[in-house]
Amino acid sequence: MFGRLDSLGPPPTQEPEPAMPVVQTITLAPGASTGWHYHPGRVQVMVLSGVLTRTLADGSVVVSSPGEGLVEEAGPEFVHIGRNLGSVPVVLAALYDAPEGSPLAVDAPAPQWSR
Repeated sequence: MFGRLDSLGPPPTQEPEPAMPVVQTITLAPGASTGWHYHPGRVQVMVLSGVLTRTLADGSVVVSSPGEGLVEEAGPEFVHIGRNLGSVPVVLAALYDAPEGSPLAVDAPAPQWSR
């Protein structure tokens, strides 16, 4: 006949569902910033207009102009801040690959060196 179901061993562990990518348009007014933060998942960004100035966890500064793309890696070790130091709005298109149930960004304290 048919064997007992539990004779097949424990049920397989269920893999988590992959997150659905999230696309977001972000606008930073002149003089505005994102505040220090990091992302739980990888983010791909395209600068649509304005000039984005990012300060990274190690103190390096990266300037991105319209048409340029950038990638922000996941995790608190990649804390950063984005600023609009220009006179026109910075508009970004961001594609987030965040784990399901996690926020797109997490506020973080400024690195010790920046205080």
